[in-house]
Amino acid sequence: MRKPMQTGLVVAAILAVLTVTEYLFATHVEQDTLRFLGITVSAIGKATLIAYYFMHIYRLWRPQEAH
Repeated sequence: MRKPMQTGLVVAAILAVLTVTEYLFATHVEQDTLRFLGITVSAIGKATLIAYYFMHIYRLWRPQEAH
């Protein structure tokens, strides 16, 4: 199992790669449909990673923890 800091760094690196991918699609792809699909897939991937790892959305479906 990864340490939380290591996981955060890996996710941040993936987010950086997806951001560069979005930029490249926006600036270098001429075909509108392909550009839209590339940016959309990258944005959905980023939103999913942020919601899961940084907002801890997976906790919504866990059984309640006792206090």
